[in-house]
Amino acid sequence: MRYKLLIVPLFLMLMFTQACKITQKNGEQKQNQKLTETERYKASDLFTQAVTLKVTGKLAEAEQMMQKSLSIDPANAAANFEEAKMLSALGRGDDALVFAKKAMQLNTKNKWYKKLYGDLSKKMGNYKEYVHTYAELVDEYPNNFDFLSELAFAYYFTGDYKNAIVYYHKIEKKIGINEMIIKQIANIYTKIGKPEKAVESFQKLINAFPDEKRYYAMLAEYCIKNKMPKKALEAYHNILRIDPKDPYVHISLADYYRKNGKPKQAFDELKKGFSNKELDLKTKINLLLNYYSGNLTNEQKQEALKLSEILKKVHPGKNLSEAFYATMLYENKKYKEAEKITRKIVQTNKTNYAMFEQLLFCDLYLSHNDTLTIDADSTIDLFPNQPVPYLLGGIAYFQLKKFDKAKALLENGKALVVNNNALLEQFYSTLGDTYNELKMFPESYKAYDKVLVINPKNSIVLNNYAYYLSTRDEQLDKAEQMAAKAVQLDPYNQNNLDTYAWVFYVQKKYDDALNWEQKAIANGGDSSGVVLEHMGDIYYQLGKHQEAMKWWKKAKKKTDYSKLLDKKIKDGKLYE
Repeated sequence: MRYKLLIVPLFLMLMFTQACKITQKNGEQKQNQKLTETERYKASDLFTQAVTLKVTGKLAEAEQMMQKSLSIDPANAAANFEEAKMLSALGRGDDALVFAKKAMQLNTKNKWYKKLYGDLSKKMGNYKEYVHTYAELVDEYPNNFDFLSELAFAYYFTGDYKNAIVYYHKIEKKIGINEMIIKQIANIYTKIGKPEKAVESFQKLINAFPDEKRYYAMLAEYCIKNKMPKKALEAYHNILRIDPKDPYVHISLADYYRKNGKPKQAFDELKKGFSNKELDLKTKINLLLNYYSGNLTNEQKQEALKLSEILKKVHPGKNLSEAFYATMLYENKKYKEAEKITRKIVQTNKTNYAMFEQLLFCDLYLSHNDTLTIDADSTIDLFPNQPVPYLLGGIAYFQLKKFDKAKALLENGKALVVNNNALLEQFYSTLGDTYNELKMFPESYKAYDKVLVINPKNSIVLNNYAYYLSTRDEQLDKAEQMAAKAVQLDPYNQNNLDTYAWVFYVQKKYDDALNWEQKAIANGGDSSGVVLEHMGDIYYQLGKHQEAMKWWKKAKKKTDYSKLLDKKIKDGKLYE
């Protein structure tokens, strides 16, 4: 074991001595000749200890030891070289550069000394020296690929694109046509505003490998980015010539046609790509999601539905394709068809909350309130921390006039809403209506007030709130303000117009009431028994009893009139 431990120091001593001999031979370490044997041995020993410490990971101690060696023999190139490397590793780049330069000057024939100086010059931002040093290395070692590559990059890095191209072409001559080099050359031509030259470079790559589809795709992508659509289209067609079954080229062509304002051709290419079984299902769906994103037109939604039908056919029985198809049906408002498929999906997959929520909305839009209550309760059992099922279940119970159950769900659900004011607004709005039906009027008003804090422009709540206040002859000034604002926000809504008229009626402003009720009639109110009955009431208060009777009889032909209407018609009197 002792013998093995002594091998490393002995080797390093020989390395130090050899370095001295080399520098002396070149006539560049004349100072070493003045050293005594003791000094020479001591410097060599310190050098050996420094390198040994470095090998064992004690870098700071190694650097201090190397400094001691250099204090005795400052003209030792190997010691300066090692000191530069250690200083660089310690983060002292400026100091490292000084010692690297000295090592290079002491031994001009050592390529590694020169390389270290070039690399440190680059690291410390001295780009002129970086380029100059590697230019010298290439002149001295013209067949060294690493030096040639670094010089080409050095010219590129420093913005000397002309020389960068020259040296990348030299590399190309040595190693042949190479994808990485071609891409770098094309990149440089792009930077100097010569995209046609970049195309020539890609074409050179294609000529060398005429059956490699990927290179045509690279060319096409470049041409699209640089507004050369004809060349891009030609490249895509070449891919189809090589491999007519390539699924990706149709996706690329779809993107090409879409960007060039040809939606029909784009959709045709998508259909071809999606019909290919070689393109996996997840990739297709990701493409669809990217292709059809944002606010879609009805036409785009229909296209997405057709593509989802293709996915279902090409990948039968796959949950992912079935789920996507159901979602596209839903997006196209085909709720009945979407509901059937979605229900099957949730029966087999109890973890996909999105599908459960989609099912609940299908129930809602189909007005299947009984089913919605059952589905909402089931969803809540599985996902008790999701607020939306509570809201939709509450709405369903409200529609079924089961107000106590609606109240319980809505109160529990609103407590789960986090950072979603739009959802919270819906909860309080529905709660306000629910409390009203339960005759919990103070609670109803508080719920409506919270809605209007979140969204002062909620015209539905403004209208309902104003109407309920007017029917109870409460806070009529507030009711008038809210009704006026609702009309301002939605001026052609018969309900808003009727409420505004009714607030005036309760305030005994019958002329104003008549004016706004006539506007309600003109905007569809003639189909509402409530509006028609209100018109009769207004005319009665204006002393026009025959006109009132005429409107009451019109209201009787509808369905949504008050319980007092029959008595009004029978007695010819107003009852309130």
